[in-house]
Amino acid sequence: MAKRDRHIVVISKITAKNQVTVPKTIRDVLNVKSSNEIEWELGSDGQITVKRTSPEKNDFWKMVDAQEKKYGRVATPEIDWGEDVGSEDFD
Repeated sequence: MAKRDRHIVVISKITAKNQVTVPKTIRDVLNVKSSNEIEWELGSDGQITVKRTSPEKNDFWKMVDAQEKKYGRVATPEIDWGEDVGSEDFD
């Protein structure tokens, strides 16, 4: 790890399975643990920003998962309108 102009530079290695371990220094700065999510943002200039996702971003999907566990999956099956639908000729 090297410090440059108040920036912290840490090197990670990409594994054969394209996985990366978030270094402890970065985990401490972001205050993340194994169950947290991080967000990767690729800027138009090619710069990548990694940050902890805000709890508000995950609340909706956590709620959906909880509702699905409690009430089951709510899915509308595709309606079979029959073979003749769509074969009408209109003038």
